[in-house]
Amino acid sequence: MWDTGTSEESLHPRTFVAAVVVLLVAVVLQVSVVARLGAPLGRPDLVLVLLAIIALIEGPMLGAVLGFAVGLVADLLSTHVIGQTALVLCLVGYLVGLVMNAAERSIVVPLAAVGAAAALGTLGHAATTSILGDAALTGGQAIVRAIAAGLYALLVTPFLFPLAAGASRRLHGDRRRV
Repeated sequence: MWDTGTSEESLHPRTFVAAVVVLLVAVVLQVSVVARLGAPLGRPDLVLVLLAIIALIEGPMLGAVLGFAVGLVADLLSTHVIGQTALVLCLVGYLVGLVMNAAERSIVVPLAAVGAAAALGTLGHAATTSILGDAALTGGQAIVRAIAAGLYALLVTPFLFPLAAGASRRLHGDRRRV
């Protein structure tokens, strides 16, 4: 489970490009549509959920690389310190990718992993802003937002995970079972 040097986990160019496009569209949707939603307890983080799903399917290496790249783009579109989102998304993508093999054998693991990734990613954002002296949330507010992000992730994962798994199978030419 912790071995990331398997031959099964290598960067496939088509998969990488498709994932980058999906995540960049998610960044645009997050900034333009989701940010304006009046959802109770905060807004869902579409980018974090999609990154976690892709990392679960493709593994920790692609999760970390995509997390860093998309986080850097998100940082460039925001007003906070550059690298803050890239750091959090890189770590989330890598850590979620580590449970890739368990996600293939269970229905519960993708739900738990994506929900936990959304919650931990939200807490990671709050922690990095606090460390960098730009904290907008108190500890209690951050915990409430993290719980809400986890719940929102649990709601959308049953719809997004099968779509992403099917797309991955197609991109890989059914060479491996997802």
